[in-house]
Amino acid sequence: VYNTYQTYLKGMPTRVQRDLQRSRREGWRFGAKLVRGAYMVSEREKALKRELESPICESYEETEENFHTSIDLILDHGEDGKGPGGAPAEVLVASHNRGSIERTIRKMAELGVSQDRVGFGQLLGMADHLTFTLGRYGYRAYKYVPYGPVDEVVPYLIRRTQENSAILGSPSVQEERHMVGREVARRLRPF
Repeated sequence: VYNTYQTYLKGMPTRVQRDLQRSRREGWRFGAKLVRGAYMVSEREKALKRELESPICESYEETEENFHTSIDLILDHGEDGKGPGGAPAEVLVASHNRGSIERTIRKMAELGVSQDRVGFGQLLGMADHLTFTLGRYGYRAYKYVPYGPVDEVVPYLIRRTQENSAILGSPSVQEERHMVGREVARRLRPF
């Protein structure tokens, strides 16, 4: 069972570190899914209504730092040989961001982390070029499909679409469009 850590929340690396230490102390294997977060707007609204300080990072850069620091902490949590709690931590990096995925792979190589400890996940229909490339090179690559009541799933998908449409002009999206165009041309060439 993996716990999901929403890294758009302030102080998330501290929570990850605390749970890593707790897994050692209590003798269970640590597993986590790391996401940047999907509920920024609603969390801010809740805090405002309750007249509380917002639990959300002030900037994308702060969220990015939380995300990468949390990944590093988990990758660095290797085996210590003392039962289940001594097992190396596992992580599912849920990201459509090529830079974060490449950074994670570099960190894995730097620390000598096995591919069987790390998975990568993207929403079905998004960042397929990343998922397929990861799978081709032997990484655990997953596509996820949200399911549940329509009134909960549709807002989630709208948030994901808005989040990803904000980067439609980015170099990574332009690269994906170019790759899709080349593939369409390759498939049509025989005709």
